[in-house]
Amino acid sequence: MNSMKKGKTSYRWIWWLLLILLVAFGAWRIFFRPVPQPPVSVAEIRSREGIPVTVHEVASSHWEHWINFFGRAQASSEVTIAAERQEYVSSVNVDVGDQVRNGQVLATLDVRVTRERLAAQEASVAEKQGRYRRLSALRSAGGASVQEVEAALSDAKSAQASLKDIQMSLSRMTITSPLDGIVTGRSVETGNLVSPGQTLFSVADLEAIEVVLDVSPKDIFKIVRGMPARVRTPNGWIKAGIKRVDPVADSSTGLFSVILSVPPGSGLSPGQALEAQVQDEDIADAIVVPYEALKQIGGERTVVYVETDGVAEERDVITGGSYEGSVRILSGVEPGQKVVVKGSDRMFPNARIWVQEDQ
Repeated sequence: MNSMKKGKTSYRWIWWLLLILLVAFGAWRIFFRPVPQPPVSVAEIRSREGIPVTVHEVASSHWEHWINFFGRAQASSEVTIAAERQEYVSSVNVDVGDQVRNGQVLATLDVRVTRERLAAQEASVAEKQGRYRRLSALRSAGGASVQEVEAALSDAKSAQASLKDIQMSLSRMTITSPLDGIVTGRSVETGNLVSPGQTLFSVADLEAIEVVLDVSPKDIFKIVRGMPARVRTPNGWIKAGIKRVDPVADSSTGLFSVILSVPPGSGLSPGQALEAQVQDEDIADAIVVPYEALKQIGGERTVVYVETDGVAEERDVITGGSYEGSVRILSGVEPGQKVVVKGSDRMFPNARIWVQEDQ
């Protein structure tokens, strides 16, 4: 009995101890917990650290400026192919856009009547040549006069000449391409009756392609012959040369035409829409900054902000051309200075700044 009482007493002490610990922990949580600090505002961070920005260190570097244009490819050499006989068209073998080889058959005219004439004339030639040979033999035996032999020879020659004319006419019934190129025009269909001189096809020489650029009046005076140029093709940029600058604008569009020459084998086709560039600046040592570093003030001033001992110093700048996100600076900053890039839109003179690593 005494042992059972002792066991119950020990359990009660354990429970009392746990209760005391729980009460003590609750009191500590109530009276000694840390007081949460209010969140720090962006304004407080800026007042303490400055406006967060990234900077770009100015340096002299090679600068190229290219003017972008759009245009199209065209053939600088194009031939028209016309009918030489009046006849019906029996077949047309090509269409606009087809590439053709020199001598390839483009169309054929109806040759049935001409073939009949050819067969008849071949028979006539054979008959008249035979008569000439017989009279020549008789002349040797004294059975024919010189005049008869000469008349037979003349008839044979005349028949042979007529045969050649018919053969020539027959060859002209087959319309062929005079060069390697691409068909740029077709004005004939099977069954049409064509006349001598009527244009049937036009074929452009693919080895003589040029590019026509449409240039606005504000840009035309920037372009002169000899400037580097390039044209974008499906395989990348290719070099081009300025062949001609037209001095008169198109009356309907107000745009000027600039003609670029491209090397043979460029892979361009007449009518293909293209992007091209003309280089108007190539400077070995230029001061260039990111376009994002510039800020317009009142629409009249262009400024950048130079980082000096944690402060943004406002500098007026004169800019040159811009290209691919960069701007050439003509005056206002020097190599080695650091200009604000990200955050420049929030700058003001002598603003305190906090330079961040560019992510």
